[in-house]
Amino acid sequence: MKKAFLLVVALTVIVGLATFLYARESGQPGIKDTPHDVAVMTGDTTLEPCAMCHSPHSGTGDYPLWNRDQAAQTYTLYDSPSYDMNENKQPQAPSSLCLVCHNGVFSSLVNYPGPGSHTNENYDYEMNATFWAMLGIDLTNEHPISFTYDPTKDNNQDNNGFPPAQPCPTAPWRLWIPGDQGLLTYPLYGTGATADQFECSTCHSVHDTVAYVGKQMVGGKSVGSQVFFLRSSNAGSEMCNDCHVNRW
Repeated sequence: MKKAFLLVVALTVIVGLATFLYARESGQPGIKDTPHDVAVMTGDTTLEPCAMCHSPHSGTGDYPLWNRDQAAQTYTLYDSPSYDMNENKQPQAPSSLCLVCHNGVFSSLVNYPGPGSHTNENYDYEMNATFWAMLGIDLTNEHPISFTYDPTKDNNQDNNGFPPAQPCPTAPWRLWIPGDQGLLTYPLYGTGATADQFECSTCHSVHDTVAYVGKQMVGGKSVGSQVFFLRSSNAGSEMCNDCHVNRW
């Protein structure tokens, strides 16, 4: 009986592992073969893709197990007469984590893969100014981030309205902005009683490689230099119109 039980457990593990590996190779969320894969960034296929951003031990304390180290930066922020939700806040996590690479400032790893004090300069990074994704520290020409998404602050003086955020059924403190057909598409973030902060990852899913038109991906793998990691298709400005709702 014990042998039969162990056989069932072993088969369950094998099937589960096979399913996981199949999912990783069939276009499920992940960063393999995308611009966020350090092997794609450097051409060195021996590097560990997860270690480029995460460490299971000795991270910086920022979530989630953050593994990059960079001197603190002060950003010039976006502003506009119609930006009624402006709180003039410096970028906060997770947006601040995205900017560690996308601000063009040198960063290194906190904990390099390997034994002891092992280092590898291929994990160190400074985005070249010619890269299309290099935002710099001047964010005045970028969509605002790190603000409280609160449509009630809208002054109703223009045609630009915003849909109310909705609670997540499985985590009521998490708010999402509904997208196409009312689906909860764009997550808001935060660590307080209510997660209501609009961040980079509200529109972009860093680990998402699911293929669709406009993302320049086929079968979950990059086929072009620009992979936007968008949470939805922006064909015909669909994503823009999900949040920016015309009043008339």
